[in-house]
Amino acid sequence: MFGLHIRVEADYLELSCQYEYRNYSTNSTFESNLKLLLDSLSYNTATTGFYNTTVGEGLSQIYGQALCRGDASSAACEGCVSNASQEIMKLYTAEDALIWYELCQVRYSFQDFFSKMVYTGKYPDSDYQEKLASDPARFYTCLMYLMKNISNEAADVNTTQMFAVGKINKSVSQTIYGLVQCTRDMSDKDCYSCLDSALADLRACCYTREGGTVVSRTCNVRYELYRFFNGSTTSTLSYPASTVGVEIIEEGNLVSSEELPFMDLVTLKAATDDFSSSKKLGQG
Repeated sequence: MFGLHIRVEADYLELSCQYEYRNYSTNSTFESNLKLLLDSLSYNTATTGFYNTTVGEGLSQIYGQALCRGDASSAACEGCVSNASQEIMKLYTAEDALIWYELCQVRYSFQDFFSKMVYTGKYPDSDYQEKLASDPARFYTCLMYLMKNISNEAADVNTTQMFAVGKINKSVSQTIYGLVQCTRDMSDKDCYSCLDSALADLRACCYTREGGTVVSRTCNVRYELYRFFNGSTTSTLSYPASTVGVEIIEEGNLVSSEELPFMDLVTLKAATDDFSSSKKLGQG
């Protein structure tokens, strides 16, 4: 692993607890099985960055899953999953819960959730602490190009990690960095569907801000104006103001670096205030 050093975060980003489900009792078989399951996740996830397992049987059977960010080292992954496992037991006694950290997420449930895409987007509080972006229309255009492109890479049928990062030049002096990831039990179609929903939420909460994160059970997305992930050391290319330079990195490799002088209809409408006359060429 090279590039940026990643530290294990002490504070979690978000929690999800299904209050409609029952709580387990102290010293119950479910609690004993949960401890075994979380220990197993902490130990086994670090090898590949993703792990599914079950413990117990019948009414006391528990399904567990952990996912580490695709650029996290084995040590950082193990530390994050261990932290998350300890916190989730302290905070909840529900039979279905999920906790997100910057570098990992841990989930357990009394019901089988493996390979099932259910979108449940959440915004960490940090989203609302980000500064507002200058020139929000162009910022949005660049951001969505980047995030759509790396989403395509993460959901590609040929990828194994379902993880991609990239960067895009908003201007000569400003670069946007993006990251997307799905849990690896998803199909490529479900991964893209989850990421597409997350990007819709990102537009709703954060597109005028200089950074943002959306997490869900089966995927997560993030962007910042600083390099927050490990990856290729390839420098960002600079392009004239009329075009956008984009660089996509998948599983540590640069997969494309190109100019993107076009935009989709949604982006175009946002950039022109729904084709307002004040935004005609030469007038705005």
